[in-house]
Amino acid sequence: MKPRLVHLLAIGILAAAVSCNPGEPASTDSWSRAADMPSARSEMPAVVLEDKIYVPGGFGGERRLEVYDPASESWTILPDLPEPRHHLMAAPVGGQLFIFGGAPSTFNWTAQAEVWSYDPESRQWQGRHEMPEPRNAGAAVFLDGFVYIIGGTGGTQALLRYDPQADSWSTHASLTQAREHLAAVAFQGEIYAIAGRWGDQGELSSVEIYDPQSDEWRAGPSIEIARAGFAAVVFGDAIFILGGEVLSGRNQTLESLERYSPVTGVWTQEEPLPTPLHGVPAGVVGDSLYVLGGSEQAGSIQNRGFVFVFRP
Repeated sequence: MKPRLVHLLAIGILAAAVSCNPGEPASTDSWSRAADMPSARSEMPAVVLEDKIYVPGGFGGERRLEVYDPASESWTILPDLPEPRHHLMAAPVGGQLFIFGGAPSTFNWTAQAEVWSYDPESRQWQGRHEMPEPRNAGAAVFLDGFVYIIGGTGGTQALLRYDPQADSWSTHASLTQAREHLAAVAFQGEIYAIAGRWGDQGELSSVEIYDPQSDEWRAGPSIEIARAGFAAVVFGDAIFILGGEVLSGRNQTLESLERYSPVTGVWTQEEPLPTPLHGVPAGVVGDSLYVLGGSEQAGSIQNRGFVFVFRP
């Protein structure tokens, strides 16, 4: 079964990479606006280092690296990625930004296996040992000194583990449900692989939890609204998922925010995003959750570079 990587990326849609649609999202009790991104982008990750949020690649800026400083509410443009990438994965490792895989361009979705690290002090990129297989539209998580690459397309569904000290890779237990355009977080010493989509199964609501000690996956609590292409972060003592899209049966972009509490063991709906978004990352700095960029139209590129701040 082939994964569903349909994003309606016809030639005409590229011209809409930055939307000029009127209307500005309004602030709410919990949500406010911060400084817009210099490059309006979607389908990229975000990584927090030293209380700053680094955003590499993505549609609308495949070679861009920009960093947001919440303290000064300002953006800085940093040296370009070594190669263009969208649907890439990223993780923080020892004060550096590591990026993994992805695909080269709007018209080339071939999964890649390259790995690079970026040092904020030297402002230089360095090549690292490639992944054992190419991956695109997966997720990366840092846990207990290792980076884990979860799901995606271009290879198997095996869990790939990177040891930054040895610059080496190992292969571990496969997901029980194949998934791409998923999100994943490290939470309470385990890895949560959340939703995504796969082939004619469409968008998923299932969650799998990986135990690094036993190298096994088990079923977790399903989310309320099936989705793919969304953000997930640990915020306080809970997991938050935000936005996403549903292509199966309807092209819908979601504004939904769900929160998982380990105390109750269930997902609950919280105050939604000010506007529906997919292909959007998020990061937490202090007591604030930041949502950066993303596309407002399901299955296409309609980016305005908004940055929203959630303070419940």
